[in-house]
Amino acid sequence: MVYEQWGIGIVGLGGIANTHLTAYRNLGLKVVGGADIDPERVKLMQAQWELPIATTDVESLIAHPEVRIVDVTAPHFLHVREPIFRWAAKYGKALFVQKPLEQYYAKARQLVAIAEEAGIPLMVNQNSVFVPGFQVMERYLREGAIGTPYYCQIENRNWFDLSGHVFYGKQERWVLSDMGVHHFALVVHWFGNWRSAYAIMGRDPSQTGIVGDTWNVMNIRFESGMQACIINNWSYRGHLPRPHSVEEVVIQGDKGAITGTSEGFVLVTAEPPAEVRPRFQGKWFPDAFGNAMLHYIRSLDEGKPYLCSGRQNLQVVALIEAGYRSVQEGREITRKEIMGEDA
Repeated sequence: MVYEQWGIGIVGLGGIANTHLTAYRNLGLKVVGGADIDPERVKLMQAQWELPIATTDVESLIAHPEVRIVDVTAPHFLHVREPIFRWAAKYGKALFVQKPLEQYYAKARQLVAIAEEAGIPLMVNQNSVFVPGFQVMERYLREGAIGTPYYCQIENRNWFDLSGHVFYGKQERWVLSDMGVHHFALVVHWFGNWRSAYAIMGRDPSQTGIVGDTWNVMNIRFESGMQACIINNWSYRGHLPRPHSVEEVVIQGDKGAITGTSEGFVLVTAEPPAEVRPRFQGKWFPDAFGNAMLHYIRSLDEGKPYLCSGRQNLQVVALIEAGYRSVQEGREITRKEIMGEDA
C-alpha cells in the first residue's frame, strides 16, 4: 500500500499528538516514531501507543531513513519550530505542521522561507478544511445550491480555564490566533482572497490562567464581495455554549442558506423550495486530522499540489496579524498592509 511508504515522525508528544496518533491508526498510516524534549512524556507516549521509536533526540528521528514526513505538533513558536524546520531541510523531509504556523506573520514567513529555500514540501494542518461535515457543506457551495454566497458567520463560545496549562494561553495573543485560525483558514479556502479586516476583542479578567484575549469578533471582506463575521468567545458562562468543535456555521446566498455545525446541518433552498439534511460520517476529532494527512500523502505521492501549503497559509496568518493590528489601531486593515508584495 502506498501509504506505508510515507513514514511519519511526530515531533512534540503533547496532548494534540494523541489526536494525530488516533487518526493515523484509524487510517492505517505508518508512524515511525515520536520525539519530545520531555523524557517523561516520551516514556508515557511510548507505553501508551507502542511507538516503534520514542526519543528525546529530535534530530535523530527526523534523520531516520523511514521518516518521510515530519509531523510538527510542538508548540507554535518560532524558537521551538525553527530548529525542527532546519533539521527537516537538512535531511530533505516533508513538513506537516500543526496550526497556527506561528502567531505572528513575520515569524511565520521566516518558517516558510526555510522550507522554500530548501525545496521541501510544507503543509499546515488547517484541519478545519478537512472536517467531514464542512467538506459536505463545501460541495453544496461549489455546486451553487444556495446561489451566490454573500455572508458567512461562524460562532464559537464556551468557558475555558487554562490555569493548569504550562504554555497554552500564556502569551499576549490567544483566542484569535490559536482558535480563530481554524475559521480563518476555512473561509479563505471557501471564499478566496480576503481584502480587509476589522476586529474588536477583550479579555475576562477572572480568567487568571490566560494572558491574552479571551473573546473577539472579526469582520472580513473578501475580494469577491463576500463578507464574514467570525466570533470566538471563550469567556462565555451562559447556558447555550457552542464549543469547539461544534461551533455554529451560517452561510447565506441569494438562493438559500446553510445552517449547522460540523456534525450536522440543514440546507434550505429557494429555487426550488427545499430543506435538506445531509447525512455523512466522521467528526472533527479525530477524522479531520487523518483526512488532512491522507490528502498530503496522496498529493506528494502523485506529485500534485496540496491544500494549505506554507505559502498559501501566510494569508491565514496575515488575518491573525490584521486582527490584532486592527484592535491596536482602531481601524480596518488591508491584506496588502500585512503581506506587502506577498499579497
